[in-house]
Amino acid sequence: MVLGLLAFALACAPKQQAAEKAENKEPAESNARTLAVIGGPGSHIEGIAEHGGKLYVADWKDAAVYRIDPANPAPTRVAVLPVPGVGILGVAADDAGNLYFAVPDSGLVLKVAADRIGASDFSATKDVTKFATGAKGANGLAFDRSGHLWVGGGDSHVLYHVGPKGGKAQVFAKDYSPMNSDTTVGVRSYTVNGVAVDSKGLVYTVNTGTGEVSRLEVKPDYKPGKIESFVKDDRLMGADGVIVDGQDNLWIACNIRNALVKVTQTGEITEIAVNGPGGPMHFPAELKAAGNAIYLANLNMPWGANAGATDSSASVVEVKLP
Repeated sequence: MVLGLLAFALACAPKQQAAEKAENKEPAESNARTLAVIGGPGSHIEGIAEHGGKLYVADWKDAAVYRIDPANPAPTRVAVLPVPGVGILGVAADDAGNLYFAVPDSGLVLKVAADRIGASDFSATKDVTKFATGAKGANGLAFDRSGHLWVGGGDSHVLYHVGPKGGKAQVFAKDYSPMNSDTTVGVRSYTVNGVAVDSKGLVYTVNTGTGEVSRLEVKPDYKPGKIESFVKDDRLMGADGVIVDGQDNLWIACNIRNALVKVTQTGEITEIAVNGPGGPMHFPAELKAAGNAIYLANLNMPWGANAGATDSSASVVEVKLP
């Protein structure tokens, strides 16, 4: 998510209380804590990548890339991208540890090679390359097992893909997940946000404004097969980032609800952590797993369940799992 969010309507309050009553239980909060604070006033982070147990985020304010070791979480600045002041949305790592950054306005996915991350002579002009072009609205990023990159088009309503060597992004599917007709939902334009790929090669995208998860079949020639609604629920309102675990469960960060939610392959929904403005989650966007924890990037917008929050710092939240 979200560049157009700066015009976000404060009226998009989540339906959290009703969902909790329906479940007849309170979601856990004590297992979530702030792991690291990134930058300072004016900083925003949207994407988060993981490789080798280390986490990587990019600050919109100055385009600095930070590495965080959960065991010693003081952020270390390891790179600078040539796009300061521009929203940097999805962040991903491939199997080799190369990092990728989605820049929606230009439709670019930028790449930094693993051996240049943290280099003392790092150069924003020499060490940052254009991996993919033509992905307008580039948002969530996810690799499949073949090294093919999937790119959520956010408010362009498109799912893109590009091969392991990069190049011009191709449209895989578009306009398959309708926008919420309720104009008070300020995130409604983001119909193809986070992206994840399961063990069978099925691709999942989330609609932030409706709480719907779509599932897309990928044929051997990377042509679309069946496209269907996998699950849709008020508890998934604000769905932003999504990842898949080893059992093909989906883990979803719901930004306007300050929530981390798990969805099984049978459609069972469990709220793992939810909090109000005073809790550690501040409009959580993307997420990654490492060890026995889920890590969420707080975009830190004061809307939805985060309305009224006064903390002006971007941060990463750790949610410990049983």
